Amino acid sequence: MDLNKAFIDNNLNPFVVFDAEGHVLQYNDEGEYILSVIDKDELYNLAVSHASMSFGFKHSFLDIDIGHSSFCAISVGYINSDTIGIMLHKNVCSKKYKAINEDLQPANIFTLLDIAINTNLDQSTHIEAEYDVSIPEFKLNINNFLQLLNKIFKALKNSPSIYIRVAIATGCSIKIDNKRYPVINIDIKSPDIPSIESVKDDEFIISIEKETIHIELPFIT
Repeated sequence: MDLNKAFIDNNLNPFVVFDAEGHVLQYNDEGEYILSVIDKDELYNLAVSHASMSFGFKHSFLDIDIGHSSFCAISVGYINSDTIGIMLHKNVCSKKYKAINEDLQPANIFTLLDIAINTNLDQSTHIEAEYDVSIPEFKLNINNFLQLLNKIFKALKNSPSIYIRVAIATGCSIKIDNKRYPVINIDIKSPDIPSIESVKDDEFIISIEKETIHIELPFIT
């Protein structure tokens, strides 16, 4: 038996491969268990919604319970348009969303983005936005979030084009004080993405993958 395949088959983390239509092609022993307690379409949608925007691999920190197992992260990868794979990492790490202080106010996420864009970017910058406008106002620390956006867009002020996507993450939740909240994903893509050190903020879940800053916010109503 090939050693690489043996490691995958005996890995403690569930691993599943789908084709482009969402049909299951391959799984390891733990993946077989996951498929017995979650609908395969839900797992496929989870993979697609957290995939890299181009061929390659993307790792996301999430807090997910499936069956009797708890997971703290997922890895999604595809090298062509025919198949996509997902691995769920069991919760042996301690990645958690730091509870926000009580300075929470309802806000429109799109208005806050517009404020930061208009404050920091030149009008010549081409902005391509893909917004799920069905997302209503939700509570967050407005000042802290605007400070984060200002840091990001100030670093991108010389970028000729920026792509922004805001959507609800499929099948994901963030646990704060033993309560789960849906996740709002914000992706900001540009060739001039700054380093993670320059935008890191302990209050928010932030990751950088290739040319994209990924922010996850709890949907607190």
